[in-house]
Amino acid sequence: MVTSKWNRVLIISALTALVGAGCSSQAPEGANAGSAADGTVTIKLHNWYPKKADNWDVVIAEFEKKHPNIKVDFVSAEDNNSNEYYKKLDLAAASGEDLDVVMFSNMTFLNQRVKLGMMEPLDSYLQKEGVDLAEEYTVNTRIGDKTYGLPGKANQPMVFINESHLKEAGLELPKSWTWDEYMQYAKAMSKEEGGKKRYGTYFHSWAQNAYFISNIGQPVGANLTTDDGTKANVDTPFVRKSLELRLQGEKEGSATPYSEVVSQKLNYRPQYFNQDTSMIMMGSFLIPETGGTEQVPATFKTVFAPIPTMNKDDKLIGNVSSDILGIYSKSKHKEEAYTFIRWFTTEGIVLQGKTIPSWKGANLNEVVDNIIAGSKTPEMIDKESLLYVLENTELATPAVAVPYHAELEKAFQEEFDKMMLSGQDIDTTINNAQTRIQKIIDSKQ
Repeated sequence: MVTSKWNRVLIISALTALVGAGCSSQAPEGANAGSAADGTVTIKLHNWYPKKADNWDVVIAEFEKKHPNIKVDFVSAEDNNSNEYYKKLDLAAASGEDLDVVMFSNMTFLNQRVKLGMMEPLDSYLQKEGVDLAEEYTVNTRIGDKTYGLPGKANQPMVFINESHLKEAGLELPKSWTWDEYMQYAKAMSKEEGGKKRYGTYFHSWAQNAYFISNIGQPVGANLTTDDGTKANVDTPFVRKSLELRLQGEKEGSATPYSEVVSQKLNYRPQYFNQDTSMIMMGSFLIPETGGTEQVPATFKTVFAPIPTMNKDDKLIGNVSSDILGIYSKSKHKEEAYTFIRWFTTEGIVLQGKTIPSWKGANLNEVVDNIIAGSKTPEMIDKESLLYVLENTELATPAVAVPYHAELEKAFQEEFDKMMLSGQDIDTTINNAQTRIQKIIDSKQ
């Protein structure tokens, strides 16, 4: 089996961790890392979020109040950079640091570390508590026949629209629409004034935005492989339509030019909040920011629309993803770590008031009210349209991507770039990407 560079790094990290654990000095007899003389246990929570801005201080204070025997040590660079976080996490594991609760931004990153034996199965804890994962949460976090993490937020796709731009173009806020209609809206809201162009929509540089129709709205075959991981999944109507729309946005001048996105390293937040674009398709994680933050005040009202569908009568389905909280397999405080994870992914995330929870027991109206109330300018978030999208989108969890998904995306992105920047036609782009991805899959068998 050929192993990717990324997997080799992880394997080396894991082996180093095992060696480090075997060579580390022993704690005094009767002592346990993270335990105090009075029986209080301290667990470490590793993530990438800012503590105060995301209300983790409030969450932890409430948890410790309800569970006085458990203290939570919040470990984060607080830079909102999950990619850098994974490097630090692997380094911490490799050096034998104490880890307890670890967070992942999506199932692919969790799956990579499950394959290395870094994560503890949670099924026995769930069974003991009598918890049915499917009945309790909207996001399915099972890998194979085991559960290695519980979902926090339910990050579902939706369209964020600048209400003033919508009205200026004489457009109605859609309650259902197709991707073709989405591009018509983008064209209608595009405008040039004072030598500056405002684009109707913006597609960020993420590789998944090149095959977005598969990625966000097709529960089966959402990834670059078939759901069983054995075949390339590029030559599909959904990928083709995605590519056609990206080229259409370039040709009509209704989407921010891809060359500018990559050469200027543009980011979706300033593009939308500075009103350089009128609408973006993004995850529900962005909702709180539409009401303004300390760094970026809200200067216009945002209304929300469901993600478009391929055809007029298609069911409105959104692929939902989540942060996942799991227990490190070598944690010395697994029971306490599980106690925190279960509490946070239910009561705690509602209290946090920053995201839409995956927990089905949450009151959606209360959750939305909390998010709006916690923003700097609540009146800039349109509650009615937001609730409509949340209540009328059927959520689905696509199959977990293969552990080497990043390699597949790199190959796809390279062909996509040739199409967007060098004039390669769609058929060649699809055929080349399909062939390259299949070769990578075959090399892993």
